[in-house]
Amino acid sequence: MIGGIGRHTYQMFSSLKGEDFLFFSPSINSLDRHILINFLPVRLLKQAGVSLWLHFNARRIISRHHLDRVNIHSGPGGILCVRRLPVPVIVTCHHTYRQQVSHIRTQFWKNIILPFEKRTYQLAHRIVAVSEATKNALVEYYAIPEQKITVIHNAVDTSRFQHLEIPKNPHSLLYVGRIAKRKGIDFLIRSMPFVVRTIPDAQLLVGGKGSCLEKMKALVRQLGLERNVTFLGFAADDQLNTLYNQAGCVVVPSVFEGFGITVIEALAAGTRVVGTDVDGIREILQSGEYGRLVPYGNQRALANAIIAELTEPKRTGALRAEYLAERFRERYLEVLKG
Repeated sequence: MIGGIGRHTYQMFSSLKGEDFLFFSPSINSLDRHILINFLPVRLLKQAGVSLWLHFNARRIISRHHLDRVNIHSGPGGILCVRRLPVPVIVTCHHTYRQQVSHIRTQFWKNIILPFEKRTYQLAHRIVAVSEATKNALVEYYAIPEQKITVIHNAVDTSRFQHLEIPKNPHSLLYVGRIAKRKGIDFLIRSMPFVVRTIPDAQLLVGGKGSCLEKMKALVRQLGLERNVTFLGFAADDQLNTLYNQAGCVVVPSVFEGFGITVIEALAAGTRVVGTDVDGIREILQSGEYGRLVPYGNQRALANAIIAELTEPKRTGALRAEYLAERFRERYLEVLKG
C-alpha cells in the first residue's frame, strides 16, 4: 500500500480529472497528465531528492508548461521549497517535522530541517492543512498567519471504500499501515495478550509492509500470539474494502498522525475504529460516533476498547460530508483557483 501523502495526491488526481492540471512525481505510472520526475538524486535521497529537483528545475518547468501556479505537498514524506518562485505556490501540509520530532524523540536530528520547512510555509501563497491539529502546529510553531491556512480534510472515495452486505468475522480486528514504530504497531501487539485473556479466539490481521516487520513477527512469537496474529503483507484497495467490512473493528494505534486516512476508509466501509488520542485521529473520533479513543501507550486501555468493540459489534452511520470526495474537490478547487 502507499502512504498517506500518496493516497491524498491520488485522491486529488482522481477528483480533479477534467481540470487543467499537470501532476509531477517520481512514480512510474500510466496516469493521464502525469509527468515523471526523472532525476538521479531522487533514487538515493527520496523526497529530499525531489526537493532538489524542484529547487533547480522549477522555473524551467513553470515556463515550459505555462504553469500559473504550483501545488506542492510538504511535511515528512513530502518536499520542501525554499526558493521563491515566479507564480503563486500552494503548499499542502500533511503534518510538520516539528510535530514529528516532538512525538518521536529518536528523530531529534530532523530538527535541522525545521528552518527549511518554516521557510517553505512562509513563502507559500496559500497553505492547505489536512487537519485542525496541523493548522494549529503551523500557527504555534512557525507563526504562520491563520488567515493564510485553509483546512481541507483528506477524503475517501466511497466508490472504492463502501459498506458490503457480507458478514463480519467474529472477534476479528484489523490494522492497516506501515509496519513502523511511528504507526504504533508494537503498542497494538503488546496489548493483544490483554485482549486474548478475555477473548481467546481474537484475531488480529496486520496489513502492510515496513522496516519493523521481522521485529514485529518476533514480538508475536515472544508473546505466544502466533494463533492470534496474522501478517497479511501488502493489501490492495479491492482487498482492503473487504477486510474493512469483515473486521469487528479497525485499530489505528499511531504515535501521531497528520490525519489518519485509514480511519475514514474503515468508516466508509461501516466499521468502527479504535484509535489513539493524538493529532489527526482525535478530530475524527472524539465525538464517539465512529469509535473510541485511547491514550497512546496504555495497553490495558487499548485492550479494553478493542474488547468493547468486539463484544458489542455495530456499524457506523454515514460519514460526514467533509470526508467525502465531492466536498474535497470543491474545497480544493476554491484554493487552487482562488
